[in-house]
Amino acid sequence: MAYSTGTLAQGCFGKVYREKYNDTWAAIKKVPHHLIDRKDLERECDVYNKANHPNIVKLLGNITLKDRKWIIPLEFIFGEDLETTIFKATKSKIQLTPANKGTIIIGMCEGLFHLHSKDIVHQDLKPENIMVEHNTNRAVIIDLGLAKFFRHGLNSAMDMGNEAYSAPEVLKRCNQRDQRSDVWAMGKIIAELCARIRLYTPSVCPAKIKETLHDQPYCHAVCRMVEPDPSLRATMGGVISDIRRAGGAGIVINTPIQKEHLKPPSPHLNARNRSPSPMNRDPSPLKRDPSPMRRAPSPFNRDPSPLNRAPSPFNRDPSPLNRAPSPFNRDPSPLNRAPSPFNRDPSPLNRAPSPFNRDPAPQKRDPSPLLKALHEDKNKNQALVPTGGTDLVQDFMKMRLYQEAAKDLPCNLPTTGRVVVRRFEQKNGEVGTWEQKEVVTRGGKIIKFDDVRFNSN
Repeated sequence: MAYSTGTLAQGCFGKVYREKYNDTWAAIKKVPHHLIDRKDLERECDVYNKANHPNIVKLLGNITLKDRKWIIPLEFIFGEDLETTIFKATKSKIQLTPANKGTIIIGMCEGLFHLHSKDIVHQDLKPENIMVEHNTNRAVIIDLGLAKFFRHGLNSAMDMGNEAYSAPEVLKRCNQRDQRSDVWAMGKIIAELCARIRLYTPSVCPAKIKETLHDQPYCHAVCRMVEPDPSLRATMGGVISDIRRAGGAGIVINTPIQKEHLKPPSPHLNARNRSPSPMNRDPSPLKRDPSPMRRAPSPFNRDPSPLNRAPSPFNRDPSPLNRAPSPFNRDPSPLNRAPSPFNRDPSPLNRAPSPFNRDPAPQKRDPSPLLKALHEDKNKNQALVPTGGTDLVQDFMKMRLYQEAAKDLPCNLPTTGRVVVRRFEQKNGEVGTWEQKEVVTRGGKIIKFDDVRFNSN
């Protein structure tokens, strides 16, 4: 049984309540039956059924008549309207970072693009009619009560909508609302979201957009969307690629360096398979393998037999550059070590971590600048791929997060950057499945990981 918990919104045709519907939260729209005839109600229901898309609010069930009111059960969005996000920062729970802006802008443009592909005109696009879901920043176009089918210049509903987001030809009463007027309204919304200011409707034009957005990534696309002449104005299909590119859809890598640090580690290599001499290794940190799974982390991988080593200190190369930098390749026996301090490895990177193998005379060490640089690079890039140590649980958690984030991506994760991948499948002209994965890295650390999936079945 449904039970009311409060009014969400109120319009000229009725009110929207948050209620339980079939054991889930829903936005229940209640319209007095005398304010809307059955023909308009059937059209609205048909619009919802045709516009099945993750960025369009969904109709949860059949429209019924109860207590002389039409009951329209709609998807409840756990978030806030874009009006709050843009103009009421103190109440908003969404931080308008460039990444979050990109997710919101791409989402609402994808939704409008889908509507227009179904010959549907929203008519009443404005920040209040776009919801932003908390945690995912998914943008959802709502309130399709005024939406109409527009084919070959023929309408299925009267022209209505908010004048603050009406295109110039609509304000001049020269043209009826169509897909082009929707594009103009969306362009103004994007500009206000980027600049976080209200734009005076008659002043909105490409020159005003350039003055407001300057060199922001959406400036060019929005200028095409708010072209005063509707015959020259871009369609959603014409600008959607620019919007996706500006917002970072697909794959965005802010820095091309050190991508190989994020490749999944291979368990088939250990310290014995690598050249023990730093002169034989590639000195570039970009080509080194920082993964701990490629090193010999266990003391059981050492060679316990002194017969396999040079027992005489005179057979060992006194130069620290020719000695193995790994503590696992050093001779642990003090009997086989050269007693001369000149044969000791001066670099702290090449010393064994065990206190029994430490050099008692640190004052004679002169660390090599090359090895110091390699050590700093190793420490800087160890966040995404765990380097082993005492806290094995934490290392495994990092590795699990990395594997989950990198799964099904068409490229390696950057050390610093952002990767967004969207996929969707259509069946019979409707969106069947939709998924979005977003991974943001900074300084070798995963600072954000979202994996959103939608299935209409």
